Order: sequence, then structure tokens, then C-alpha cells
Amino acid sequence: MEKLSSYGIRRCVMPEFDQIDASHFSAATPIRLVDTVTGKPPKQKTEGRLAWDSERLYAWFSCDDIQPFATLTGHDDPLYTEDVVELFIDPFGYGSLYYELEVNPLNARFDALIINDIAAPGRRGKRFQGFTGWNPESFQSRTRTSQVGWEAYIAIDFADLFLSPHIPPRAGDAWRGNLLRCDVLAGVPEYCAWSPTGIADFHNSTCFGRWVFE
Repeated sequence: MEKLSSYGIRRCVMPEFDQIDASHFSAATPIRLVDTVTGKPPKQKTEGRLAWDSERLYAWFSCDDIQPFATLTGHDDPLYTEDVVELFIDPFGYGSLYYELEVNPLNARFDALIINDIAAPGRRGKRFQGFTGWNPESFQSRTRTSQVGWEAYIAIDFADLFLSPHIPPRAGDAWRGNLLRCDVLAGVPEYCAWSPTGIADFHNSTCFGRWVFE
């Protein structure tokens, strides 16, 4: 098995969510997403960053895209069929039970608790299920679109990530997860990931990277 990607999540001081901008992630290490199958640079650049404080996990995505494509506006609509960024969060690191958060350019949100009986090699098992009845009240998002792309800001309370060894995490705790993007180019999706999955399926949880809370 190839060595997994690793990322140190830095502790940051954050204002109220509606006041957060890119400058509040300046101390966080930038992540560059790659093609999830090949690991090569994608056609359009995506940068992500993670941060945390005593109450919340934060994420910021910056996506190059002169024409973002999104029409869906409902909660738990199938946002993954259009342009979207996704955050997979696996506190125990087993790959069989994890959280999925999605935000599209219109700021529509999708959230689900995933059960994944991973099959060899990395395929979804027969018992794979996404439970959209998990609707964390603390999940917040905000998006901004410009002439060159779009940004997404995400925050969620650790209390809603209740499948965690410690709430909140302790410095040195290691989780697993991934930062992901689907970009629809002329009707052909481009799938990008921080930790490449090797196949065109983000739910190959054996390839989730390692997050360490600093």
C-alpha cells in the first residue's frame, strides 16, 4: 500500500462565521488537489485548507473556474452530479464509518453519515449506505463566485462529529479524511482529491489521508 498523504491541522483563532475570509486561513498549510485517479495536476486548480479551534473544524476551498456549473439548491440534493466541493471526515480512521459534507457554488449543502463495507481493492461493498437523515445543525457554509472561480467556507461543531475519540480533539490526535472536488467540464466531470483514490470513486476510503491536530 502506498504511503498515505498526511496533513497537520493548525489551531487558529476564528471570528463569527459570517466574518471569516481567506485571511483567517493564512496560518493553515495549503493543500493542492490532484486528479483522483492519476494523481496528476487537474485542468483547473483547487486549493484547500483546514483549521480548528476548541469548538469547530473549518475548511476553505478556492476553485479556479470561469464558469461554475450548479443548478441544485435544495438540502441533500445530489450536488455531486454538478460542480461541488466535498469534505470526508473519518475520526476513527477505519474507513467504514465517516461523515460527508458537500457545498456547491450556490451554497446548497449535502450532509450524510456513510457506512462503507469496503471491498477489494477499494470498491464499495454491498452494504454501502449514505444516511442523509444525519443533519448537523452546526454545519455552516458560505460561497463566493468571481470572474476566475469560486470559494467555499465550511464550519462544523465537533459536537456534531460525535463519532470521535475525543470531543474536541486533543493536540496530537490523528483522524483520516479527504478534501475533494467535482468539476463539470463540457458535461464530463473531473474528479479531484487531496489524497488520490486511484479510481473514479471518492468513497475508496482505504486512500483517505491522515489528519493530525496540532
